[in-house]
Amino acid sequence: MNFETLKSIMLLILICFSLLLTVGLWNYQPSNDFIEDENLLEETTIGGKEAKMSSLIAPSQFVFHKNGEHYSFKNGKDRENTYKVMKEWTLFNVHPKDNQVVPEESRMMEVIFPTNIPAQAIKNLFNFGDQDFTPPVGEFKRIFFTFNDNGGVDVFFKPESEDATAFGASLRSENIYRLEELLAVDEGLREQVMFIGDGEKRIFLPETEVTVHSLIMDTTPLPITPLKNTLFEDPSIVRNFPAPRAEQRLTDGLGNLEVTEGWKRMIFTELLLGESSPQIAMSSFEVLERSISFINAHQGWTDTFRVGNLSASNTSVTYLMYQKDLPVLASDDQIHTIEINYQNGEEERYARPLVSLEPSINESEGTHPLPSGKSIIAFIQESRLYNIKLIEDIKIGYKLVGQSGGYGGYSLIPAWFVLENGSWKEITGSTEGKGGLSSAVGSN
Repeated sequence: MNFETLKSIMLLILICFSLLLTVGLWNYQPSNDFIEDENLLEETTIGGKEAKMSSLIAPSQFVFHKNGEHYSFKNGKDRENTYKVMKEWTLFNVHPKDNQVVPEESRMMEVIFPTNIPAQAIKNLFNFGDQDFTPPVGEFKRIFFTFNDNGGVDVFFKPESEDATAFGASLRSENIYRLEELLAVDEGLREQVMFIGDGEKRIFLPETEVTVHSLIMDTTPLPITPLKNTLFEDPSIVRNFPAPRAEQRLTDGLGNLEVTEGWKRMIFTELLLGESSPQIAMSSFEVLERSISFINAHQGWTDTFRVGNLSASNTSVTYLMYQKDLPVLASDDQIHTIEINYQNGEEERYARPLVSLEPSINESEGTHPLPSGKSIIAFIQESRLYNIKLIEDIKIGYKLVGQSGGYGGYSLIPAWFVLENGSWKEITGSTEGKGGLSSAVGSN
């Protein structure tokens, strides 16, 4: 065989191979794995729920004032049920008013919220029938229901700050009997003692020792892909880059998503937001409304969360996790809060847990005794660890402590907490007598 014949044979083989490759490409069908990846790219929900504003704003306490004594519900379920009833009450004659001192009536109901709530939110919390009115400008943290000389009930919405705008309303006569019933009942109530530090703080604590349930919680991981698809404008250009203090770092150059705390928490940050544009102010109601819509868009309410702190000055909102009708105020991996900060009307920072919690089927419920409110007040007043002027609240809540063994579970442990200068801290130290405290001071 001469050289020219050999070249012809090799050329024929190459032509045949090229034809086979072309036919193969024409008839190629994507694999199931590739289709699954495309579906993942389109996912924008993480398997939680959507929520309404009325379910995310809830009182932390009902206080019934009776002839100089103060009472609150023993059971958190009673508080939840009373709030459901209260939201069905009809208000009228809503009007702004000069802020005034707390009513000093012998019989009244005080409803306390964990943070100042914008006045515009009252349409989501009460019934107004067919009234057409514009909610007043202002905010409130407490609502007082008092009886007037005409047999009616006055409703006073009071903010925490003495110089802030307050407003009032009246309660429809058909709802007054239910308020009378609440004030007449003694069953299911616990007497309260009021904390008085630098002036009257109006912080009510149970007078006697309290026993609270503890629990073992299991975790279920949440998918990161739907969050990537939601938070980045073009998920297809997002790349994974190593980060020194994160399990994963995703970025497109404009936004940054870091997965931290052993894949249990994420923090998304817009890197260039507002650098060249004028500042846009947001009211606390706009922050609240915008944040709820933002989280609803990816069904991000994976556990029970409620407004814990709302700030117009910082254009931020923090939602606290609730378990067994109590707030979770501390956790080992910072998985008990959802936080959103705004800049120029856009989400600048979004931090949330990447796990959801549920009671473990392998562990039974237990109980945990806690000191009385009287003991807590005495301890705070005698201790040098706290600045009385900076204390904003004192309450019982849960802390989530990681279980040993590495399976991802948590112990849900009740404890006393103090809100000092905007930060919740567990009250620990030492007291004498039954239900005393022990350990050392820590903050969440």
